[in-house]
Amino acid sequence: MNRFTRRSRTAAIAAAAVVSLAACGGGGSSAGASSQSASDTLTFAYDADAAPTGYDPLLYSQGQFTFFSALYDSLFVTTADGTVEPSLVTEFENNADNTQTTLTLRDDVTFADGSTLDAELVKANLDRRSEEKLEAYGALAPGGASEIADVQAPDPRTVVITWAKPQATPENNLTDTAGIIVGPEGIADPSSLETTPDGSGAYTLNTGETTRASSYTLEKNDEAWNADEWAYDTIVFNVITDRQALANAVVSGQADVATMLDGQHVDMVEQRQSVVSVGGTIVGFPVIDKTGATNPAFTDEQARLAISYAIDRQAIVDELHPGAIPTAQLFPEGTTGYDESLNEEFGYDPEKAKEALAAAGVPEGFEFNVTVLGQPKEDQVVIQSQLAEVGITMNFVTATSTDQVFASVRTDPVIFGPFGIGANPAGFVAGVVYGGFMNMQGAKEPEIESSLGAALGAKGEAQEQALTDLNRALTANGWYIPVYEDFTHTGYNADKVAEPAYAGTNSYLVLSDIEPAS
Repeated sequence: MNRFTRRSRTAAIAAAAVVSLAACGGGGSSAGASSQSASDTLTFAYDADAAPTGYDPLLYSQGQFTFFSALYDSLFVTTADGTVEPSLVTEFENNADNTQTTLTLRDDVTFADGSTLDAELVKANLDRRSEEKLEAYGALAPGGASEIADVQAPDPRTVVITWAKPQATPENNLTDTAGIIVGPEGIADPSSLETTPDGSGAYTLNTGETTRASSYTLEKNDEAWNADEWAYDTIVFNVITDRQALANAVVSGQADVATMLDGQHVDMVEQRQSVVSVGGTIVGFPVIDKTGATNPAFTDEQARLAISYAIDRQAIVDELHPGAIPTAQLFPEGTTGYDESLNEEFGYDPEKAKEALAAAGVPEGFEFNVTVLGQPKEDQVVIQSQLAEVGITMNFVTATSTDQVFASVRTDPVIFGPFGIGANPAGFVAGVVYGGFMNMQGAKEPEIESSLGAALGAKGEAQEQALTDLNRALTANGWYIPVYEDFTHTGYNADKVAEPAYAGTNSYLVLSDIEPAS
């Protein structure tokens, strides 16, 4: 587990998902935080709207699990030490060739309408995997790297999942948000989830005390199967998108916990409260278009690599993000498959950038657009000048709405921002980079596909080698152009709560583990 209590370093803002990235552009703050939290209430300050498009948890990425874990249960969950454990599942096993997984379900799980968990409901949930709008199902959907070919429910307690390709660690595919089970009412009418959650979690939404995009109040259901695992009667999520106000909330005691602190405010928070941080957030350019659909230059991997060679990552870290780690690879430092040699091989080298441009048939360079909400980030401005030195022109297109920012994955060849890769980079690649929104044109690359399949279908040394190969394939083919690895920071009042824990090296907290200070 790569978790540490931070003392005096500064680092940049981190975010776990695109939905948070867009939401952080706002400047408002909630007035809903009370000046003092009751002992049976956990007041949690969040840097973005916890449920911007309603309460269907499958619309969101893993980064939203901190919030949704209170309302919904998952087949498997990531613990504080980074391991994946059964939750709604009591036991599971694979067949000999890892193409079929049999799950045995708990028999004591009840939903809001009084119905109980059974295999048919799990099947109905997983049968939604072909719905393109469901972010959580990217890797499980048709064509995904962890594609589910078939789901059967031979009896009420047994679910049999058949995979399109071997999956040696199937639990990793069905953990946290991706493994959430929505209740029968929500499955029958998904539109109802826009206003009303339908989960079996330890908490229910108090609609009378909830104001969307401002404050969400969750009340404990003492009859829930896992109610005893949660310490608080009430959890209040206050949305505070202004970074200074977010830091002020935990410093003043308005919030017991405040997550996604801006790195520049961490030292201020530490003067009065405590901070816990975790790495695993990669800031950089996912290359959305590898087919030339939005920009012909991006068809050639050498043109994409020229961008990587032209970025002086160390200068950016030194000038803007002390405490961050410059990196030219997607896999975070300390994860299996991380290869220090890639940082040298694909790092800053202007002459190599010019050679790559010539090899791509654009010796004079090329230009491309990046959509920004408001003003471009300092990082982007610096990178723009660095690219210009080798003949690459990066233009900023100012969005007039967050919808335009979200739409940029279809209009721009690259996007820019922080992304929580966490402890399972292969899962991120399967669900997001290769099988999700970072590959909108459905580009294929045999090197990536074969190494990803090997990583998902093997264990032990074979998996380690496959992950190393996957990391190199992504880097060498220019599918992702990282700039630096950043840290996610959470402030907390140590007089009120014990130190919160992240889900291993993921950038989201294990909400059920937060307890009052002893």
